[in-house]
Amino acid sequence: MANRILKAPRNAQTLLFWPAKAPDEVVERGFDWADVLLSPAERARLAAGEDVTPAAGIKASSYVLPQGIVASASSNTATVALVTLTGGELGKVYSIANRIETANGQQLERVVKLRIRAK
Repeated sequence: MANRILKAPRNAQTLLFWPAKAPDEVVERGFDWADVLLSPAERARLAAGEDVTPAAGIKASSYVLPQGIVASASSNTATVALVTLTGGELGKVYSIANRIETANGQQLERVVKLRIRAK
């Protein structure tokens, strides 16, 4: 997973960047929402070494893409939202939003920057 899947920060104003990609490159990127979705009790169980899935996990996920960036696939688990991207204009930096709805109806969004560079 390395840095292609970023931990979604609790603060929506945090500036995030995915690793750069070339215009013709097809890449999978995503957000790990676990830190945002875990309740304090679930966080404590995680700290104690338990495997924890948030009760209010991801029910639905969508990516809002600017013109020039294309999604060929997307998927999610209870904590991770993925998207497969292609396109973009060399030298541009795009803002991409991931919107999720949790099992308890909460709607959250995080924005990430994606730079298009030469291979």
